[in-house]
Amino acid sequence: MTSTPRFAALLVFAALLATTTPGQSELRAVWVARDGLTSRTKIQSTLDQLLAANCNCVCVNVWSRGYTIHPSDVLAAACGVTQDPAYVGRDPLAEFVFEAHRRGIEVEAWFEYGFMFGWSGWYAGANGRGPVLNANPSWVGQDNTGNTQVSDGAGGFFTWASHEHPAVRQFLVDLVVEVVRRYDVDGVQFDRCRYPSTSFGYDPTTSAAYLAATGNNPPTNVNHAAWKRWRADQLNAFHTSLYDAAKAVRGSVRVTDAPTVWPGSYDNFLQDWPQWVTASSLDLVYPQVYRTTVASYTTTLDQQLATLPVPLRSKVAPGIRAITGTPTSEVLGMVAANRARNLPGHVFWYAEGLYDDLPSLQATYFQAAVAVPGQPAGWRPPMVVVEENAPTTTVTPGFLPVSLVGSSGGTARMTLPSSGPTEQVVYSLSVPSAGLWTLCTSVPNAAGLATGAPFEVVHAGGTTVLAVDETTAAPSGCRELATFWLPAGSTTLTVHGRSGQSVVADAVGLLASRLPGGPIGTFGTGMAGSAGVLGASMHGRAGLGGTLYAQGNCAVPGALLALGLGFQGTTLPLFGGTLLVVPAVLVPGLADALGTFTTPVAVPWSTSLLGTDLWAQALAFDAAGPEGVVLSNGVAATIQ
Repeated sequence: MTSTPRFAALLVFAALLATTTPGQSELRAVWVARDGLTSRTKIQSTLDQLLAANCNCVCVNVWSRGYTIHPSDVLAAACGVTQDPAYVGRDPLAEFVFEAHRRGIEVEAWFEYGFMFGWSGWYAGANGRGPVLNANPSWVGQDNTGNTQVSDGAGGFFTWASHEHPAVRQFLVDLVVEVVRRYDVDGVQFDRCRYPSTSFGYDPTTSAAYLAATGNNPPTNVNHAAWKRWRADQLNAFHTSLYDAAKAVRGSVRVTDAPTVWPGSYDNFLQDWPQWVTASSLDLVYPQVYRTTVASYTTTLDQQLATLPVPLRSKVAPGIRAITGTPTSEVLGMVAANRARNLPGHVFWYAEGLYDDLPSLQATYFQAAVAVPGQPAGWRPPMVVVEENAPTTTVTPGFLPVSLVGSSGGTARMTLPSSGPTEQVVYSLSVPSAGLWTLCTSVPNAAGLATGAPFEVVHAGGTTVLAVDETTAAPSGCRELATFWLPAGSTTLTVHGRSGQSVVADAVGLLASRLPGGPIGTFGTGMAGSAGVLGASMHGRAGLGGTLYAQGNCAVPGALLALGLGFQGTTLPLFGGTLLVVPAVLVPGLADALGTFTTPVAVPWSTSLLGTDLWAQALAFDAAGPEGVVLSNGVAATIQ
């Protein structure tokens, strides 16, 4: 941002403009474009700055230049390409969601390009149209002259898809649904739900649809009133279908859009976004009130609000232009104007231009953190970190204090290779509410650490042993380990030493997951074997599209072990113990060096599975058993 010689005085003046103050909620959202996703370090830096200024939501780019930035099966099915070439080998959306949520910041997946499927300047392939349209040429949109190209203003061009082609619409809906299913995003934002100009809509599919609906071919006059109205109404219907599809997957996800301002949105682009608001096909709308002065901003803003009934204006969180050319004092005045009109918040374009404004925003309007409107209390709590040297953590002498690069707080605990599993660090973790929680740990960037550090987690679905790779080949810093169903109260994590390896215990924490998943619990008791009582556990997400992990543990390393999976329980005497599960399938394996064997169970996306219980029990060959076999406890997960 730019500033003026009278900057301090302007800050005071801007503060006086805030005739209202926010209550307990206010949307303080920021768009993060491709240049904010170049590395994990860049993502962390961006979020740290936004958090310091008490921003509470990021709209992160996921569909740009004809590619998804994250790996996508939907994209691959359409054109054989999995993701944007610039991000192959990474999942920037997963990185962003994790890093934002552990800071207590919400995430909206922003489908920036919408119906614009390709740019000639970016891996555009034959004809410069991008991979999807090159693979599906009938999807290409065109204007009244047969032209398919829209100038980018710099010698290149964009190619838009046919807005009426059923396969195009389904592709876009599927992109959105895929993200809502796979990622713990708080919202999805669909951009460019519009035409590039009123001259488009003359492709064969759209022309045929208009003929079928009206009995007439599209008029030669691109601005013919009925022809404009029909195309806008078709976009309205698409927006409703997209909204309904996202909500059908996860009702809690927020659906938003960032249209251009009225009336130009309709006159020039056939984008009748006030109808989206009145038809309830979005939860919040972010009209792009991109002006450089408070005077022009308020004039345009009031024009937008006038299109809506007063009760529906609570859905309008205007987009503020916060890039070079808009002085910080004007940005502050725009925030004040939104507050004076009792609007729910603001969305800033965009992160790379906002950094200079953040200190002033924090000093004036964003002095305290607030929740995003419409969310339940504690919806996105920041991760609570428990250090290895916390008063509630117990440590045996074999875990020695060390200073390692990248360790949380500058210190950690580490065993010598001569130490065994009796050496341990036991963390007590507070669980505010029952539900899905992701266990995270800090892993320093140090050489010679364990390839399989034993992390033993007690949870509702039993006791699970994780082999954590702490070598430098694995990601350092804060890392997700696994997701568990936990009851409210507290749970424990024990990091054990391991003979022949140096195990590090650093900070750990729990992060709330808002993806749907049912409860997991244990029943019955296991039999004692040579390595202790054989256990069975289940962790992961018991939800449609989720993955569960059934584990047998406390077996003799190298022993043959099988996991029985089924859909009902029993109490049948067997092998001197009790068979607790009627197995529909047996999954065999060998216990690893930690005495565990784990198998993943993918939950199909089928609503017929809702309410279904998945049961599991472990069986291990062990000479200590009455018949050379020991059985574990049972564990069951309810699909929700």
